[in-house]
Amino acid sequence: MAFSLVIETDNAAFDSDKNNEIIRILQKTIKTLDRASYTGRHTANFSEIIHDSNGNAVGSWHLD
Repeated sequence: MAFSLVIETDNAAFDSDKNNEIIRILQKTIKTLDRASYTGRHTANFSEIIHDSNGNAVGSWHLD
């Protein structure tokens, strides 16, 4: 099994405090994976588009 995550940090949402925006994205990803695990959803081949706090797509993650 592999987990891949890519976040592009070149847009305005990352300008003022890059670390906080990355932390927010990682926390949301953790909640999504935890919720899937808790509800019994099979998480193999599970993926999601990552959006910044402005709603722009900035990456994705994928669990194989």
